[in-house]
This record gives sequence, C-alpha cells and structure tokens, in this order.
Amino acid sequence: FFLLVSQILIAQNIKKCNTMDLVYQSISEDSRNLIAMDEIATNNNKWISEHTNESKSVITIPVVIHIVHKNTHANIGAGTNISDAQIEDALRILNEDFSKTNPEFPNPPRNTFLNSSGNPNLEFCLATIDPNGNSTIGVTRTMSTKTNFDPDTESNDMKRNNTGGKDGWDPSKYLNIWICDLAVSASGGMTLGYAYLPGLPSWQNWKDGLVVDFQWFGTIQGASGDSRTSTHEIGHYLGLEHTFCES
Repeated sequence: FFLLVSQILIAQNIKKCNTMDLVYQSISEDSRNLIAMDEIATNNNKWISEHTNESKSVITIPVVIHIVHKNTHANIGAGTNISDAQIEDALRILNEDFSKTNPEFPNPPRNTFLNSSGNPNLEFCLATIDPNGNSTIGVTRTMSTKTNFDPDTESNDMKRNNTGGKDGWDPSKYLNIWICDLAVSASGGMTLGYAYLPGLPSWQNWKDGLVVDFQWFGTIQGASGDSRTSTHEIGHYLGLEHTFCES
C-alpha cells in the first residue's frame, strides 16, 4: 500500500501538494501539534505490528464532498460546480487505487515496487446519512463570494461558512473533501490539493480532510490528469509523508 501511493507521490512535485507546508506551519504555531502527530504515528505503527497476521476486512469510509463554487457557476456541471458524474468518477478511481484493482496492475509502470504493493482494504462511499440523521447524497454545494482560494494564505477558508466556504461534517464520522478553485499562489507553482497529517488537536479538527482543485477531481467533463491527486492526499490523511526528501 505504501509503495502503491509512493508512485503517485513521486509523480507530483512538491509544489503541487501543500501538505508539508501546512504541517510545518501548524508546528511552528503550536509545538503540541508535533507531539500529537508523533504519538499517533507511534500508536499506528504499534497497532500494525500487533495485527500483522490477522485477517483483514474491508473498512468503508463515508465521504462527504463539499463543492465550493463560484457564484457565476450556479448550474451543476458548470466550471467549479462539478457534476455528480465527475464526483462518481473520482470515487471510482479512489476505490480502484485503494483496493489494488487499478488498471496499472498486474503490470505497473514501475516494476521495482511490484512485490511490495498491497491492498489496504479501504473503500470510499458517499455518505447516506447526514449529521442530523437525515438521508443525504453525500454532496453539498455552496456558492462562494470568493473567486478562488490561495493555498498559502487561505488554505482553510473553504472549510468555514464565515470565510466563503462550507463547514465540514464531524471528522470522526466522515471524510470531508472540499472541491474548489485553488489559485496559483505567490510562492509559485500550482497547488492541486493537500491534507493535514493525523494529529490535529481537538480545537482544530475542523481542518481535517482533503482539499482538491476542481480540475483535478475525476477524469471526465473537463477534468485534468488522472485524478490521482485525491489518492495522494488521502495518503497524507492516513499518515503517509512524501517519499522524497524535503527541507
């Protein structure tokens, strides 16, 4: 599993993923963030070593997609207000990647990792029940007053109603994915997406989840690339760091 994701990580240079910049920023703001991340990493490694030989069952993760779109894209399927079909296409790719049924196998482009790849037994599905116990399709759509979001200075604005975005659902029960237009930041380079590593303190857990640029979610109806940005960022969400050297 680690090496399956690593192929995706290497394919994206660091300027396209804002995760580690956010991690370093959170640590500089409060050193307790580093302590929390270290504790979770240690506990996860311990759990893995103690359960290596157990039979694994599939874990289903309920997902809510928050579409934060421009006010000029009121119609579903127009620009930043991506269609339901594009959402379903992105989830299809996620599930293929995290079940080792993606089309690269059994002959991946990098045979170096062929014998090290694995199936983590994770499945992603749109939530069917909202936080109030009502039926839902697992998608919210919010018309924003903002044209786009700067990943350096507005990295979490899409996650709050009062900053032009949409409040997330309880992160202990849902995987929140925010889809919006990420601006080309002043620091240079286009950011495709990002996610925090596990270990956010309770008072910051509203930040938990993924942010993905609308052009890089799914492969149909004008989307760019192969939709592996979400796979990459969920790797971070689950605790994986980049496999290449970072300063």
